[in-house]
Amino acid sequence: MKEKPLVSVIVPTYKRPSKLKRALDSINSQTYENIEIIVVDDNNENDRFRRETIEFIKKYRTDKKIQYIKHKNNKGGALARNTGIKNAEGEFITFLDDDDEYLPEKVEKQYNKYINSAYTNLGLVYCQINFMDSKGNYRKMRAKTYASGNTEALKKHMIRNLSPTSGLFLRKKIFDKVGLFKDLLTGHEYELILRILIKGFNVDYNKEAMVNMYYHTEGRLSNSDKKIQGEKDLFRIKMKYFNLVGNEIEKKVKYKHYLDMTKRYLMQNKKKEAKKYLNKAFHQDNFKIKTLINYTGILIDKFKSRWV
Repeated sequence: MKEKPLVSVIVPTYKRPSKLKRALDSINSQTYENIEIIVVDDNNENDRFRRETIEFIKKYRTDKKIQYIKHKNNKGGALARNTGIKNAEGEFITFLDDDDEYLPEKVEKQYNKYINSAYTNLGLVYCQINFMDSKGNYRKMRAKTYASGNTEALKKHMIRNLSPTSGLFLRKKIFDKVGLFKDLLTGHEYELILRILIKGFNVDYNKEAMVNMYYHTEGRLSNSDKKIQGEKDLFRIKMKYFNLVGNEIEKKVKYKHYLDMTKRYLMQNKKKEAKKYLNKAFHQDNFKIKTLINYTGILIDKFKSRWV
């Protein structure tokens, strides 16, 4: 029987050597056998996390080929993944964050979906995600954003990211056609999926969850200035393609962004900025009641955040 093609699993790691074993063990436990592991160490050259990661890799045992690549200085997740892509020998590429884990059939089922998809000109396959707390308890499944093909997938993706990076599975040659990850403050996987769709590729999906994603702050929303600026930058990218999705989708994208900014600024106690974005959300909501309900939820989250 002909051997199935090599799949490269790219694992960027930064300041989490203690979590890396769980991630790599989950790759070793895959039912799909022809896998290479590429660990991209994005720690700074002389810090303790680099030393600890080196020691871990020296001792780690696997029957799979493993590449260990070290950045001299921290470059961030997007560029670390790009390093992995450039060094990958596999026909297919998938990703895993260093603190998350695959379920055993993740690679095999995504490979089968890819080669048996009804869609031609396929850009990628994505899957569902489980959210876990820091103690390993299941919290919930990621909100469903299923869409396949191109036009419908683009509309859904404009409103909400189809998949985190660890859910993606694609041929390496797709990167030759659309380019690598862009070094954005946030959402580099969102922008890559968007670019794949804009280039006319189709996407497909596995409905079942195949990745456990761990939230070490119990999933609390990140509200740093860097994150807020990153979301604004991402929104400006989306604006370029409003003409492709129609007025209804444009309105939904704007509404979601404005409400998200309201929440982030409220969590920072920046009431003036929060009010500005809340007013913008009201202008996108014909009946206003939806915004009032969502705003009430934001206030509840803000109150709860003081007690956790």
